[in-house]
Parts: sequence; C-alpha cells; structure tokens
Amino acid sequence: MVEATLFEKYSIDTNVIVSFLGDGPDELYPIDAFGPQWNVLEAAFKDGRAVAAKRVSTELKKWERLDRVKEWRREHRFVFRDIESDEQLAAAKMIVNRYPAYGLDMNHLGDLEVMALASVRGLTVVTLESTKQHSQARPKIPNVCEEFGIACTGFKDFLRAEGGAEIGTTPMGV
Repeated sequence: MVEATLFEKYSIDTNVIVSFLGDGPDELYPIDAFGPQWNVLEAAFKDGRAVAAKRVSTELKKWERLDRVKEWRREHRFVFRDIESDEQLAAAKMIVNRYPAYGLDMNHLGDLEVMALASVRGLTVVTLESTKQHSQARPKIPNVCEEFGIACTGFKDFLRAEGGAEIGTTPMGV
C-alpha cells in the first residue's frame, strides 16, 4: 500500500465538486445557499485532507465554460494526484477486470482513478453516486468500493464527519 500523506483522508469524486460549481441540474448545492457546506469541503482541500485523482481535473475541463470552474481548477492544482505507483495501476486493473465498463468508456475513467487512489492510499471515496441501478455495464462507485473493500461515503456523511453538528443547522440542511 502506498502511504497517504499525513493528512490525506478522502478521495473526492468529480460529481461532488460539480454539485457546487456546476449549473442547471448538476448544481445540487449552489454556493449561495450551501456556503457552509462548501466551506467544509474547501477547508478539507486546503489542509490536505481531501484530494482528487488527476482524471477529476480532466473531467472538470468540460465545465470550464463556467468561469468559477475554470478558476477553481487553476487555483486548486495542488489537489490533484496522478497515478504514482504500480499498486495504483494494479488496483485499477482489478476493478476493470471485474467491471470492463471502466476500461471501455472515457466517462468512467475518473471513477476508476478515484477508487484506485483511495484503494492504495487507504482513503475514503466521497461521491454523490447512489447504489441504485448498479450493473456490469453501469457500475456505481459505492457498490464497487464495497466489493473491493474500499471505504466510501456519501457527501452528507462526509459533512457530518468533517463539519460537525453545526452543518445540519443551516435553514436548508443537507
């Protein structure tokens, strides 16, 4: 196992970032309404508790039509981790062998890297994906993580763990 840095705790999925910075139906947590929750995530990035696979940065490029995404990517280059070891490649290969969709579809590569990063560094994946509609052709991160013994949590539970009770007291709550 590749050791995580002293503070690394979470491997963040692209959908978590887009839920704040995206637009339309992808913007689940607009920053103007969910500022305290965004601040918890930002603090985790800034102090090194939260990292993201390099492919997450690549996936965010399609959102760069929005200035806030483009600016966030540029200011958070320190967050993204490239594949750094044979162990990480081996973890990705094990997942692809079981779920070939991760190797066949460019849209799944980010998920694969998020899970492989978490697997070898002992991190917890944070995702908005649910366990519904899981299949070989359309695998879902929580199901795959469970199968491979990778810690995984939803964003609400991340907030509970990192933000404490005060996060749930905002008028809209999460």
